[in-house]
Amino acid sequence: MPRDKKAARDKGLALLKIIIGFGLVVYVLRSRMVDFNQLGGVLFNPLNFLMTFVMQVGMALCCAMRWYVLARAQGLSMPFKVIGSLTMIGNFFNTFLPGSVGGDLIKAWYVAGEEPERKTKAVFTVLADRVIGMAVIVFCAAVTLVLNQDWVAEHEPLRAMTYTVWAVSGLSVVVAILFFISLRYKVGLFTRAVALLENVALAHKMLEAISIYRHHPKEIFKALVLSSGNVLLLILVFYLNGKALGVDLPLSGYFFVVPIGMTISAIPLLPGGIGVGQVAFFTLFKWAGVSNPEQGSTLCTLMQIYIILFNCLGAFFYLKFKRRSAIRVTSPRTNAFEGSTFATE
Repeated sequence: MPRDKKAARDKGLALLKIIIGFGLVVYVLRSRMVDFNQLGGVLFNPLNFLMTFVMQVGMALCCAMRWYVLARAQGLSMPFKVIGSLTMIGNFFNTFLPGSVGGDLIKAWYVAGEEPERKTKAVFTVLADRVIGMAVIVFCAAVTLVLNQDWVAEHEPLRAMTYTVWAVSGLSVVVAILFFISLRYKVGLFTRAVALLENVALAHKMLEAISIYRHHPKEIFKALVLSSGNVLLLILVFYLNGKALGVDLPLSGYFFVVPIGMTISAIPLLPGGIGVGQVAFFTLFKWAGVSNPEQGSTLCTLMQIYIILFNCLGAFFYLKFKRRSAIRVTSPRTNAFEGSTFATE
């Protein structure tokens, strides 16, 4: 496709996403899905704010530790302090870029600069971190859908979503099994697919990075445990804020609505999942049998505000990281980080 046509198509697609996103926001406001009086009463409660902040710190630490474990398995030398800073920077950009993956691009950019001799492996850790994080959320959703088949049977749209979640989860498990057993046993189709990809230069480098993890099953297990901890904290913080709003939904119900709602909110329309998240949680609360499903939209809005406020702390890490990079570039002395600012291979 010619470059001009591709650029025009990308601009048109971006404009369409913005229109749909704002359309959803207008729909949410006109439908009065959000109870702003109830929202304000909980939002400005100091104890609720402190409790949410502490749990968000715990989630950020789980994510940073997960990435740190995956980076160490690749032989990267970045200290946890840098990993933690880049995690907060990624969260900051996730807040202001559509969807929930924009910050990953920023993290990949910076981590490539931190590891100039191992750029492919460094960037791959960002991808592996995202894949494991999303895989655990989707798997959690798949399990809850198995345990709540009465809800699935009652709602046609939920059945289609359920089959998709189950298919993705099942495929992920099969690929993971083949990935590890292929180290000892030759699996015909899997081996041939890998051989074809190795003929592509970039794919070959990525496969080298992937293959390293086959020798580090303990690190993969640790990453899965940390990701599970992050999801559990996320569900718990939704539950506690729901209790503060007076939502009549048991903790088991949050294991159903939160993983699915957060997955849908990742659709890249408006930053932070605004609009998409409100509609998703309203619908899921309705399917879960909550008498006042508007509380789902209100809870989603409350959590979005808390998440945005917390992620804005990433601006501090971003400015500090930029100063650190600038000092490193202008320093006349050679050090362990010299030449790590975005030089091309």
